[in-house]
Amino acid sequence: MECEAIRAMTDCRKHDPAREAEWIALAREGDRAAFDRIVRAHFRRVYALLHRLVGNHEDAEDLAQECFVRAYRNLHHLRPGGSFPSWLGQIAVHLAQDHHRSRGRRRVEPLEGFADHASDREDGPPAELSRREVVRKIGEAVERLPYPLRTALVLRVLEGRDYDEVADLCGVRPTTVRTQVMKARRLLMRWIAPLLESKGEGSER
Repeated sequence: MECEAIRAMTDCRKHDPAREAEWIALAREGDRAAFDRIVRAHFRRVYALLHRLVGNHEDAEDLAQECFVRAYRNLHHLRPGGSFPSWLGQIAVHLAQDHHRSRGRRRVEPLEGFADHASDREDGPPAELSRREVVRKIGEAVERLPYPLRTALVLRVLEGRDYDEVADLCGVRPTTVRTQVMKARRLLMRWIAPLLESKGEGSER
């Protein structure tokens, strides 16, 4: 369950780019109320992205707040007509990268979305393998991934972003992103394969 602070900072109304452009223009002139509307419109997605990248609630919430602080201070850098959500995503990804370099590995909470993708495969886990165990094992495997591979996988698989957008967010080429996602998937399947095989053998007994 999300904390009260996150719910309070979230506006579930449909995103309106035209109105958002007005808020950005006002915020550039120092209108804090206009920027607060922007925060409410985007906080949930920014927090979710950061939670997937850094792996725990406390760091994700702190970084999400820092993301909007930096965005407010640097609104003059946003290109006229540029995509504010994409620009905000770049700030979030860079913050997560800096956090990883300075803090290293921390306790990572399960990323359930990866279990859905694993179970969609024909060679996925047998029915008797509990979802909780799948989530835990895949979460542990994702935590072992080199950070660039983890970031590419999260943005592409869980966030559902296309390769060009992931490349823009990470500051690399789309071909690099494709390679990173491919390597991440292969490593994950290699690491969880023994678990799936042992469960499959057990079901035959």
